[in-house]
Amino acid sequence: MALRGSLTLARRITRALGRVAADRMADIWGRSLPRTPAALAQPSVVNALLRDHPPTGSPPLPPVRAVRLPGVTFESSNCTNFLIELDYQESDAVAAPLPRTAYAKIPCASLATRAFANAVGFWAVEAAFCRSVAARVPIRVPRVYAVAERGGRFVLLMENLLETPGTRMFINRDMAAGTTPERARQCLLAFAELHAAFWGWTPEERDALVPPHLHTYLAPGGRDLTRALNAAAIAPAHKAAPDLFTRRHADLFRRAVEKWDALVDAWYGGSLTLIHGDSHLANCFEYATPNGPRIGMIDFQGMHWCHGIRDVQYFLINSLEPEVLAKHEDELIDVYVSALAAHGIHLDPEEARTQYCAFSFQTLMVAVTSMGLGSLTERDETLRIVLRRSVAAIDRLQFDDWLDRL
Repeated sequence: MALRGSLTLARRITRALGRVAADRMADIWGRSLPRTPAALAQPSVVNALLRDHPPTGSPPLPPVRAVRLPGVTFESSNCTNFLIELDYQESDAVAAPLPRTAYAKIPCASLATRAFANAVGFWAVEAAFCRSVAARVPIRVPRVYAVAERGGRFVLLMENLLETPGTRMFINRDMAAGTTPERARQCLLAFAELHAAFWGWTPEERDALVPPHLHTYLAPGGRDLTRALNAAAIAPAHKAAPDLFTRRHADLFRRAVEKWDALVDAWYGGSLTLIHGDSHLANCFEYATPNGPRIGMIDFQGMHWCHGIRDVQYFLINSLEPEVLAKHEDELIDVYVSALAAHGIHLDPEEARTQYCAFSFQTLMVAVTSMGLGSLTERDETLRIVLRRSVAAIDRLQFDDWLDRL
């Protein structure tokens, strides 16, 4: 199994490096997507993106006559995110106010991260969300102006949410500080609204919206690849943070990898819905409504079909300090269950708790692979905080007992 996973990863990395090399050759002929903010911030480039690559069912913005880089950038673990300012050509046909800026997203400069992202596919997932799904979700997400993929590169042009008064963006520092149960409740209401809209879709309906080859675990080769990545991360993660990810936790992690097929079957059996997949506080934002603040979401690189409780536990474990979460965990799970019921969806509270425990390993898994492989996020103090919270949850929820029964 380890050999199959390693070979799958090697093949994908080789193909990804080939795409990266082809992009550099295409640069010579002017046929590649822009690689830098300066290359993107050209009227001809932006106009081609707006004209040729609007998302499904969305009318394009009118042509621009000037594009500027104001020097505003945003933190990201695997992309280059920045603002561009837009001046439009004269158009009497435009009735609604046009955005003064757009949020641009392109691959980061790191060759290793670009190869990894292309091999694993999380950039392709976000592009698919922006192209076909964003306009269909019931919660607030950034409006998409253009989404293009070519070779190993992509470009997203989206709404700058901060142009809307009363909007507050959260960043990794906010997540590391730990949010409150009150804000967590707001986020859970948004998750329930998102999940309810896609709850119980048939496999055919799911595949028509989000192609199965984009599913991290269930796509061809996905089980072997994710098993190999997790196995490879154990030893370096323990070495990097032995005070948090102890030998006992490393042993538990190995046992989970040995039961990988059973784990994946438990996670993805039964009725599924569309989830965000990376639902921590820094991927949420707060916006004003006449009835008070509500929560929207950004960065759908982890979108896939799963049980909705996956978003719930991932948010709570990553975004609240363990002692706060331990005090409010049951109550917050019930908030989500009740919110689903308000949308006509029944989820048994005890089944929700069982799923919550089962998926808690995914939260630890993301922290361990990030710490051990250094490919998914920065290795900084925030990652240590997330790892500490994930380990605390595994211990508190007695995931080892659940795994033994699996």
